[in-house]
Amino acid sequence: MTKLRIRVLAGCAAGALAVVSLVAAPALSQSAAAVVQGRIDVKVLSSRYDLVSGGDALVEIKASEGAKASELKVSLNGRQLATPLKFDQPTNTLRGLVSGLDNGANWLQVRGPSGYSVSQPLVNYPITGPILSGPHMAPYECRTKESGLGEPTDANCSAPTRYDWFYKPADGGAYKAYDPKGPKPADVAMTTTIEGKTVPFIVRVESGVIDRSIYRLAVLDDPATPGFSASEGWNGRLSFTFGGGAGTQYNQGVNQAAAVLSDLYLARGFAYGASTELVNQQHGNAVLQGENLMMLKEHFIETYGVPKWTVGTGGSGGAIQQQVITQMYPGLLDGLQPSLSFPDSTMNTADCGVLQNFWKSAAGKAWSQEKKSAVEGYSAGTCGSWERSFVPVMMATNAPGCALNDKSLLYDPKKNPKGARCTISDMRVNVYGRDPKTGFARKPQDNVGIQYGLKGLNDGVITVDEFLQVNELVGGNDIDGNFIKKRSVGDPAALTAVYASGLINTFGGGLKDVPMLHYRSYTDTTTPGDIHDRHRDLTIRARLEKATGTSANQVIWVADRSTSREKPAVNLAPIALDTMTKWLDAMAADSAPLSPEKVVRNKPADAVDAYWTPDGKRVNEVASWDPATSWNKTYPIHLEPRLIAGAPITNDVMKCQLKPVDFSAYQVTFSKAQQARMKKVFPDGVCDWSKPSVGYSLIKGTYQRY
Repeated sequence: MTKLRIRVLAGCAAGALAVVSLVAAPALSQSAAAVVQGRIDVKVLSSRYDLVSGGDALVEIKASEGAKASELKVSLNGRQLATPLKFDQPTNTLRGLVSGLDNGANWLQVRGPSGYSVSQPLVNYPITGPILSGPHMAPYECRTKESGLGEPTDANCSAPTRYDWFYKPADGGAYKAYDPKGPKPADVAMTTTIEGKTVPFIVRVESGVIDRSIYRLAVLDDPATPGFSASEGWNGRLSFTFGGGAGTQYNQGVNQAAAVLSDLYLARGFAYGASTELVNQQHGNAVLQGENLMMLKEHFIETYGVPKWTVGTGGSGGAIQQQVITQMYPGLLDGLQPSLSFPDSTMNTADCGVLQNFWKSAAGKAWSQEKKSAVEGYSAGTCGSWERSFVPVMMATNAPGCALNDKSLLYDPKKNPKGARCTISDMRVNVYGRDPKTGFARKPQDNVGIQYGLKGLNDGVITVDEFLQVNELVGGNDIDGNFIKKRSVGDPAALTAVYASGLINTFGGGLKDVPMLHYRSYTDTTTPGDIHDRHRDLTIRARLEKATGTSANQVIWVADRSTSREKPAVNLAPIALDTMTKWLDAMAADSAPLSPEKVVRNKPADAVDAYWTPDGKRVNEVASWDPATSWNKTYPIHLEPRLIAGAPITNDVMKCQLKPVDFSAYQVTFSKAQQARMKKVFPDGVCDWSKPSVGYSLIKGTYQRY
């Protein structure tokens, strides 16, 4: 990284030195500025100055110490601005959208009446991307037509921006289409925002394509008012929704304008955004998702204004995105509301896959459900649910997962060995790299040394022979995801990359500086098995404490999942949003620099761990692993295969380091024959969970380029 410092001397007055300090990715040069009297500060409001997209940027130029903003002349690359910046006398600033940026380096020059000047670099990228995520994936099929935007206008699946209006009827029914040029329907509802403004419940949805992804932005906006700036509906706060899953689709994704018609957010006056890329089922790559969010938020700011703060919402894979993106790209989200959380999407599935494969074998069919659960850790059926849902994302030949209309593009090991491979590693090939021997994406998956069922053995639920049997026969997966007798061996380069990139969430980056309110319905014991078991919130807490020494910025809530009319479940989403609003509003009113201390200092009194009983009563109690707590008696906690195998509660070991087998460490006795068999099963040793993973590191940096 090249550090660029532009110093502008302000005459001979003591302390009259203006400094614009910048960190630039590309090398930039500019002649030294002349002597000035006064001070000028140039700020890019819509993005980092070196990560501008789409040819425009919202800037603010503030004059002080004798300088007058009204007298400043602003030019771009030596040319007069197409639209002059707006002068605000009370703040002595110029502010506005600078458009017409060239791709690459640009210079915004601010010149005073006596000839002094300050220059601000702006590094612009196409609105089609990429900026940081590396080369676009290929093949890639467009879905603009399916999403109501018409045929794509180029190979990057672009489409013209369009606007649709909807309104909420007074009877509380579903949204209806609204004609902005026609008379206002008589049944338009009114809503009162959190700013106390009562406005017609009419929603404008902007749709378009950014970074090859279809976005939707919804705001309250009465067409009777001339332009968005005249609308009284927006409360100044922004939310993005993040979708679940973990997919491997070689296409743009499909959504509709109605996808952002959220009563919860719009009725309160929030702007509400969504994107096909911000659905984890699409590509499962947080590097790309974060880039897309960065570009989408930049567009929002340039179009609507700078939000007071921005909050995320979404469950499962949507929870993963909120957390991993915030680690990789701090500053995009100011608060997180992850529901049904996981810390990241890097493991779990493979273990359930190989175990389910064993249970289906002749030997495995003899195992009782009690013994299976003693190995899996989950309640009955959950590991099977993992297998059905997400084992396919490891299979190179999983054609439905690739979701390509043109089946000739699909990988086939014999007929089309260079075709599109339907694995999560291939979605992340820019991060993991390619194996030069095969040309395939490197894969970090590894289960060498894992003692499946260790806790079950020590607890006396399974016998030594059963323990040896499952570990002898569990096997692994090859590069195409096929089950094999040998265990999976992670690629060293991929293991290093998965940590360095932040795809395994070590809870560094910006996560220590944001409020996190984790909430969920209790699904651990759902039949036939639900993957969203609640111990993940505690794993996240353990990782936070490992990384920062505290988890004071995290709150955990759990409620009953019942949805019967006789006993409706407590809806935690509005409670979470109202609590998060109080938290972030208090932080916004606090002028101190962002810090973990600031987050905790502004924490509302009700932002504490709690569970709701099945009859809806709130009980404030610190969430913990202790089975004796009233919380865990109400909503029992379960584990997963690696925790059963002895992994730490942080569960952040992708490939364990090994140690020799020590038979004195077990709660049971191995016969000599069983000891010999054990050493044959684990010839290189078993996992030493006291040591970090092979390839382990904290994230190597934020806003990394691939």
